[in-house]
Amino acid sequence: AIALFVSTLVLALCAGRPPAAAAGAPGAWTAISGDTGSLLATPAVARDSGGTLQVAWITFGTPQSLMCRPIAAGGTPGPARTLASGWGSLSNPAIVSGPGGQLRVFAGGLGGGTHDGLSWWSSSDDGGSFTLQPGVLSGPGGTAYQGDMQAVITPSSVLQTWCSTYGVYVHRGLAWGGDSQVNDVGDCGYHSSFAYDATSDRLLVLEAYNATDKEGLWARLVDQTTGAAAAPSVFLAKSATSYGGSGQFDMKQMPVPATGLVGRAGIVVAYPAGYPSATTMRVWRIMPGGTTTTVLATGGSSKGATAVAADSAGRAWVVWTTSSGSPRHVYARRSDVGATAWGKTVTVKGPAGSDDLWELAASAQSGRLDIVGLFTRGSSEILYHTQLRPGLDVAVSPAKASVGHGFTAKVMVKDAVLALAGAKVTIAGRSASTNASGVAKVKVAARKSAGTLAVTVTKSGYAQGSASIRVVR
Repeated sequence: AIALFVSTLVLALCAGRPPAAAAGAPGAWTAISGDTGSLLATPAVARDSGGTLQVAWITFGTPQSLMCRPIAAGGTPGPARTLASGWGSLSNPAIVSGPGGQLRVFAGGLGGGTHDGLSWWSSSDDGGSFTLQPGVLSGPGGTAYQGDMQAVITPSSVLQTWCSTYGVYVHRGLAWGGDSQVNDVGDCGYHSSFAYDATSDRLLVLEAYNATDKEGLWARLVDQTTGAAAAPSVFLAKSATSYGGSGQFDMKQMPVPATGLVGRAGIVVAYPAGYPSATTMRVWRIMPGGTTTTVLATGGSSKGATAVAADSAGRAWVVWTTSSGSPRHVYARRSDVGATAWGKTVTVKGPAGSDDLWELAASAQSGRLDIVGLFTRGSSEILYHTQLRPGLDVAVSPAKASVGHGFTAKVMVKDAVLALAGAKVTIAGRSASTNASGVAKVKVAARKSAGTLAVTVTKSGYAQGSASIRVVR
């Protein structure tokens, strides 16, 4: 039955692109699951040794199943695989990729007999097949079946984290025992996740709290050799908002989105902020010497599902949605190397016929971002996949010209703070390419009437950029 509904639902639903667009490529959405049975089915993603994206998720209901599906670099999905079926309950899973084509999937569950608690599945052939490993790593006394699972591989070990009504836990390794309770903030800690800074060899566990006077995001250093906390938790400033005389926090139903950077120091955390409506998309850059915060988007409707990802060049992506529009739009920005500045926002409309967007996961490859979103379509919650390319920052001068007067437009094109050479700039049918400084000059003929001149910019590997020039009398 699983194979039947998967094969039936492998279709490309284009958003703003011709139907011929490649499945899952920028501008096209591909359904990769059947009905997951819940708006809380949070997908987990990891890239295997060959660069294929592996997506893991659970189907809710009675009983429950654990699934995994590969998506090629170009966006085409492969066959779905069933890792577990017939379980009474399963937590949203984590998936991590290790050397030699090895993938590991972790999920807490009940109804698996001797596997009640934190279980794991291993693949040594890049997801070709998975094997449920004997025994459990934790629980059910450790309540590893209650909260969403997150995992990370560092040079020291593989670690897992989850939350329950009893606290925030970290488990180290692939053997029974060794759980550490890392909650030092108070009650109501949820949605823990990991982020590893390889440059400084620092592992942080991130949590969201909504206890009185503790509202917001907190980060805590973890000892990788034991899984125990190595320092007190630190509050991420401005993650909560003063409202009605006290701190308030619009907690989302998602693991705290966070990532390390490849080849660069720092950890990037992204989360919607503001209260009573979280209309600000905020990013924190956590360095060994301190933390800075940046606003990526403001205004409009409340920001919702959010994900972060790091590419191989030391950049980070942040992707989010809002609570308005049908179908929902997905928005994304890519940083410079080191995540000190952020490029232009790019967007894509959700799958045709879809409505709400509940959960997001993301994984970056060179020049593009893979996105998996859980959308409502009709009466079902379905996982879809697409890709986005980074945006172009376009600045033009003059911004205003006069009727009857020709002029030379100077156009600056950047990717965040990086000037881009070789971008094609077109204004009123005339084109020029940017030089090494990211500047193109286009001679524009005199206009006979007032109006707006469109400035379009294209460059391979980027979404189209745009600006405009007003022509006035």
